[in-house]
Amino acid sequence: MNNKINRMVFGVLAFFACGGALAGSKADIVVMTQNQYLGANLTPIIAAEDPVVANAAMINALIGLSNNNFVERVEALGESILDKRPHLVALQEVFAFDCHDPDGTGFCELFPNAFNDHLVETMNVLGDEYYVAAVVQNVTLAPPVLPVDGVPLFLDPLAPPVFISVIDRDVILARADVATSVVEFECGLKASQDGCNYYYVAPASVGPFAFNIERGFVGVDAHVNGADYRFVNTHLEVKQPSDAIESAFLQPAEASELWAALLHPGVFDPSKRLIVTGDFNSSPVDVSPIGVVTAYQQLSTGSTIFGTPLPFAFTDTWYLRPGKPDGFTCCELEDLSNATSMHDERIDIVFTWPAPQKVKSNVLDAEPDDKTLSGLWPSDHASVSAELTY
Repeated sequence: MNNKINRMVFGVLAFFACGGALAGSKADIVVMTQNQYLGANLTPIIAAEDPVVANAAMINALIGLSNNNFVERVEALGESILDKRPHLVALQEVFAFDCHDPDGTGFCELFPNAFNDHLVETMNVLGDEYYVAAVVQNVTLAPPVLPVDGVPLFLDPLAPPVFISVIDRDVILARADVATSVVEFECGLKASQDGCNYYYVAPASVGPFAFNIERGFVGVDAHVNGADYRFVNTHLEVKQPSDAIESAFLQPAEASELWAALLHPGVFDPSKRLIVTGDFNSSPVDVSPIGVVTAYQQLSTGSTIFGTPLPFAFTDTWYLRPGKPDGFTCCELEDLSNATSMHDERIDIVFTWPAPQKVKSNVLDAEPDDKTLSGLWPSDHASVSAELTY
């Protein structure tokens, strides 16, 4: 019996021995952030300069998606959640990939593991232990303005195309015994399901189809162990999404937008303990190439992109845990094949205000024993759990 199965069996026994309580934890609230990884690198598709190159890049991405079998990986990702039993979970890169074959070519079947809804697969693993509390939808392909059901993909120049559709979401899950309500942020024209998309976005294209790489945030209010919390999940843009130096403005601009949403009059509630978590694509050691305040520094120092002071700063809870491990969370190889973890930066972070008195935090899904049976890492990111005591 391998280590993963051993841990799973032990976790089940511990759960029942403790009457369903979180074994060994006396924390006020337990939270987790988990970037599930879409399963392929979409950059070559977006960077393609003509439709032929974009079509070839899409085929390569679908091969990667199929090989990086999400249905297999989500078993390990879900095990981490069920093992730690956090009250609230922030998920990023919760994709849905679909293939439409109106002419019956059978081409969709060439990528057997690529087409599924990652949120559905996640909930299949978690069962009735968790429910979907809030969702923000980000990237949508094909763009809603197009009169086609997906982006055409040609696998045979003499045959009709199939059509590929892609949806990206950030999701908040809540444990079944935790009641939540969606935070009604002021989104303006950028409302998206339960949350908001950022105003500042990176433009992109797939062949002739132009679209935006939407990013977003979403939040819920919850009452846990006698205290009120506001829990927010986000996924910021990468540091510099294009070769143009000005694209380095996008990520810190989104961080300032997040601050503005959190502090908006009528939205901000000082009676609630605020937890902001997710994949910030920004680490404590980042330096901006254009001289603005980085996303991480904005949150940890309480300032805007241009250094304007804000009413308070968030605490990076990793620094409150015992010991001083690096806590790196990103990133494994694109095909998840590396033998040992290659994480070398910490960008998946749990921020809080006010600061808790005690923190127990762990990086998960980053040890060889965490791999799937076929040898895949659960994600290219590590998951992060935080047990917070105020």
